[in-house]
Amino acid sequence: MSKRKISVAMECFIKKNGKYLMLHRNPNKKLMPDVWMAPGGHIERNEGLFEATRREILEETGLKIKNLRIKVVGNAYLKDLDREMFFYFITADYDGGKLKQNPKDGEFVWLEPQEILQLNNLLAELHEVLPHVFDDSSDIISYKAVYEKGNEMVDFVLEEP
Repeated sequence: MSKRKISVAMECFIKKNGKYLMLHRNPNKKLMPDVWMAPGGHIERNEGLFEATRREILEETGLKIKNLRIKVVGNAYLKDLDREMFFYFITADYDGGKLKQNPKDGEFVWLEPQEILQLNNLLAELHEVLPHVFDDSSDIISYKAVYEKGNEMVDFVLEEP
């Protein structure tokens, strides 16, 4: 059996005036090109989840965030890359800073929840978990997903607590 390739990452849904910041990934990206998702990134060695989230959001967007909450944990297996992605979906409130665009990564857009759910090429697992992410009262949920290639999800299981 081959060695497991595992990445640990997070996406942060930043809320400002009823809208959330979304990233339309650059079509040239190796991982999930041309896909819509929340900004985020990898958690570095010996870095706390909230520490990593604040760092990634500041680096990628120039924004400061507050009131971080873990909403979803998940594992997505990417068959074409033979890689597992352990994910945290986090919500946070905007706390200052000016949004900077980074065309190399993609384009940032503030959108309302119903607009996000209607996006073409939204990260497939988000269709399953976003209603939960946008629900302030809910507990943390866990899922696992399998992607055949790119954003082509072939399996999704929401785990029972």
